[in-house]
Amino acid sequence: MRVGLVTDSTAQLSEAEEAELREVTGDLFAVVPLTVLVGGVAFADGELDPGDLCRKMDDGAEVSTSMATPAQFANAYSTLIDHGAEAIITVTMSGELSGTRDSAVAAAQNEESLINVVDSRTTSAGLAGALSIAAAGISQGHDVASIAGTVADWCAAETRTAFAPETLEHLRRGGRIGAASSLLGRALQIVPVLGLSAGAVAPLGRVRTRTKALERMVALAGEAAAEIATDEQEVYVEIQHADGQLSHPDVVTLREKIEAAGLETTFRTLSAIITAHVGSGTIGITVQTRP
Repeated sequence: MRVGLVTDSTAQLSEAEEAELREVTGDLFAVVPLTVLVGGVAFADGELDPGDLCRKMDDGAEVSTSMATPAQFANAYSTLIDHGAEAIITVTMSGELSGTRDSAVAAAQNEESLINVVDSRTTSAGLAGALSIAAAGISQGHDVASIAGTVADWCAAETRTAFAPETLEHLRRGGRIGAASSLLGRALQIVPVLGLSAGAVAPLGRVRTRTKALERMVALAGEAAAEIATDEQEVYVEIQHADGQLSHPDVVTLREKIEAAGLETTFRTLSAIITAHVGSGTIGITVQTRP
């Protein structure tokens, strides 16, 4: 059975990652973009330079986002089916953070082909990792239900995310602050360290300075690695930053400290969609196993 793979743009895949997924699926792969609006002007996720977006946000530009629509997913599904897909696996960002997952499900209900939608309960590097798990299952010839189940299990058990925004204001405005709303009353006195719990934003720490926030993230990386590592699974830490610069001082500091703790690091730029909700100075880590 030829199996197609669909995801959304918040995975922020590199050209090399996209090429690999196309090769594994026999070119039956599609990315459905979300939309970021800056000063009322709409841009597809990935269209704006991340540094430019961060500067616009710092200058006070009004920034919002729009989820991927059922029509966009329907178009992706029909295109893959027209090219020979007999079944499709769709892996989306957390349904707690966006209605994108619901759009994927709504579009699937209108197709006769087998389409299995998996809510990754994460985004960015975690979503990219989930796609690697799906691709491994496709290359091994597993059935769609089995692959979807493996992806969901991996997302729950083998990836952990933490991030430190400079402020909670953007999350508050977007209504995506989740359990971290408990921090709002102390927002002027603390630097928040947050994570994703069952796909929703949750507090992981309250510290007084940015330096302490980075130290807390290093500790969280070590704790997560110890929790999910096995003899068979290699663990690595992907550092993410809103402006996409590996040379950013926070990225350099975090990378040096995590690698000094004996963990491998990689780097990924946050998608414009995520940056719009967490703010321009946000740095994050995702600890996960390799497929």
